[in-house]
Amino acid sequence: MKKSDLKRKFFEKGATALRNISVIDQECYCCPICGYLYLPEALETDVLTLEHAPPQKIGGKPLALTCKECNSVAGYSVDSAVVQRQKLIDFTEALMGQKRNFKGRASFLIGGETLNINFEKAEGTPSIKPARKINDPKKLKAYEDYMNYLHKNGKWDGMKFTITPTARYHIKYSKIGDLKNAFVICFAFFGYRFALNKRLSVVREQIVNYKEEIIDYYWLPSDPKITQKHFICLIEKPVDALAVKLDHSTVILPWVKGPENLYEYLKSNHDPQKPINFQGRCYSWPRTLEMRLDFTSAYNKRVQPIADKAGSG
Repeated sequence: MKKSDLKRKFFEKGATALRNISVIDQECYCCPICGYLYLPEALETDVLTLEHAPPQKIGGKPLALTCKECNSVAGYSVDSAVVQRQKLIDFTEALMGQKRNFKGRASFLIGGETLNINFEKAEGTPSIKPARKINDPKKLKAYEDYMNYLHKNGKWDGMKFTITPTARYHIKYSKIGDLKNAFVICFAFFGYRFALNKRLSVVREQIVNYKEEIIDYYWLPSDPKITQKHFICLIEKPVDALAVKLDHSTVILPWVKGPENLYEYLKSNHDPQKPINFQGRCYSWPRTLEMRLDFTSAYNKRVQPIADKAGSG
């Protein structure tokens, strides 16, 4: 489907959802992050943009529309941190033999000289290639002469070298990026009844004001014993909430029922030195904009328990 057609499809879905749950009679779309309303003209001027979750550069799918401000301005810094973190994870896994195929940039230290290299693995076989365009030609020539000397004289065995990935990321921004991605995924799955619920206000505020520290206790490293990479868990015990697994991390979000401020509740009732044991029901990530709570009458009894839990908030 063409990008413009997908944007139109998402806009119409969101506009219908708004009419289903509110008194809004005009055809408009609400950005789930900032809450601003947009008319159809926003599609033509690219004020509304496709939002990928996770970021498109690491395989994310378009799941919703967000305004350009939320997607490109606030979103760029946190999404970039998520992408750079994933590059570092992938590089580490490749070095540890956990990835058979990989391409990445690194610095290579040997014999007292440092070069920029392309580190690659093809079906488990690693290779190191100097990046010619970003290295000093004199250093590059010295490196090649040195490597030829080691090979010719049989002195390569036991030679020490250091490979350091060039990827760097902002830890705080990467966690807020995870928060944003989890929120967008849940918006695509549940809809406006979830995203615009008052309990989610602090989440949306934190995403927009990513440089500030508004909430805590929303990010956990994923349990390595859980092999399923991605899911949404509708937690019923010990507290009504959502857990969104994003491969290496898990984000905790408020549900439409539960504590008025979930993160204050967790701060007061959870010992950070102890693991949290969740009990609830798990659902696969949405593949497109579904907004199930906003179209409950269109779903069968298998999905109805999700609608039953929405209530009025």
